[in-house]
Order: sequence, then structure tokens, then C-alpha cells
Amino acid sequence: MNAVRSRLVSLLIFSLIALAPAVAQPGQQAAQEHDQQEGPRGAGFMGMGSAVHGTVTAIAGGEFTIKTEDGTTYKVATGPNTHLMKDRQPIKASDVHVGDVIMTGGDVDEKAHTVGAVFLAVLDPTQVQRMKQAQADFGKTWTAGKITAINELNLTIERPDKKSQTITVDENTSFRKRRDSITLADIKVGDTVSARGALQNGNFVATVLSVVDFGRRGPGGPANGGQGGPEHENAAPPQQK
Repeated sequence: MNAVRSRLVSLLIFSLIALAPAVAQPGQQAAQEHDQQEGPRGAGFMGMGSAVHGTVTAIAGGEFTIKTEDGTTYKVATGPNTHLMKDRQPIKASDVHVGDVIMTGGDVDEKAHTVGAVFLAVLDPTQVQRMKQAQADFGKTWTAGKITAINELNLTIERPDKKSQTITVDENTSFRKRRDSITLADIKVGDTVSARGALQNGNFVATVLSVVDFGRRGPGGPANGGQGGPEHENAAPPQQK
């Protein structure tokens, strides 16, 4: 997986997992799934292009220098419409410090190593560990992507890393859209889904299959002054640049 695709998967993981509570009690499960599907408010679910995460090494006003795990340095520019958060709460640029681990997404220039940030989130150690674990488990115990074909009980998806994967459902699979229970008949080609389950004989068998809803807008917006989170026509994960 190249660096661009790795960052797309990181953003997907962050959207689905990093902002959700670490452990959901039974009465909180529906709300957690709702939050996981929404992703970072104001950014949309993977709706702002690629993403970068790394450690802050320098700060100059609203511009942050970060170093990624592979040693690449990025300049991250924030503005009045950048949505900044920590512990799922809004923060100011002055609340971000050297040494913090952040996830940021927006207009990413892979050649210039710059980011025009739509959102910037400070991750705590638990979130960082969960994201790393989720990235390792991607395609094994959970997966996500846009449905490209449905053949009876088999759904073929295109994942954010551009790989194709087949999800098999059976009588034990639960189907959800936000807080509502749905059926397999409600799921269509073109929907973007996330699934939890396990590989069985090389096949991903889903225990829970959720349709990701892109209809909600969050506060804030693009760093260039846009209002609200984007609603993309195809509601699909971003394409490789």
C-alpha cells in the first residue's frame, strides 16, 4: 500500500473509530454507531480528500509542522473555518502544542507536502493505539468501501485503498443505517458501507453491515471559507490522487 492509500485508510479508520468512545455499553451502541458513521463533524465522512497524521514538531501561528511515521514533514495551514477538536470537543489553534499527535484532512498536496486543513484533531494515546490496531485489522475483522456489485448474499466493495473485497452476509448478519435496522433489500450498488466480521476461508463474513449516511452536515467547513460539511454526489470514499 503506497503512502497516499495508507493515508486514505487512516482517515477512514479515524472517521469510523478514533472519535468514538473506547467501549460502548449496550444502551450506547446505537449512538456509537451513529457517531462512527458521521465521522468528524464539519468534514464529512472522508469527504475532504486525503489525510495526514503525525507529531507536531513546530508551530507558527495557525501553521503546524508535523512529522509522519515514515519521517515525512508536512506544513498544515489552518484558517477561521478549520474545525479543530480534541476529546470530541472544539478547541482553538492555541490549544495544539509541540509533541501532540494530530490527524488532519483537507487539501493535501503530496508533492509540496502541505495541507490546507478542513479539520484537525488532537489524538490522545488511546486513540492513536486504537487507530493503529484498526489499521492492522482493516480487511480482516472490519472493512469498508463502496458497493460495486451485489450477487445474492455476496457484496463486492471497492475499498479506500482501491482493493476489491467481497463481503458475505447470512442469517446472522445485522443490517443498519444510522440508528435504524434495515434489510439486505435496502442496500444498493453505489452505497458506501462498513462491516464488522471475520475472514472465513478467505471470505469476509459480516456480523454487522452498516450503510454510511452522508446526508448530515456539520458546523464549520472547508478552510477556504465554505459553509458546512460537503455532501458529495456519489457519497464515496475519496479517489487516489
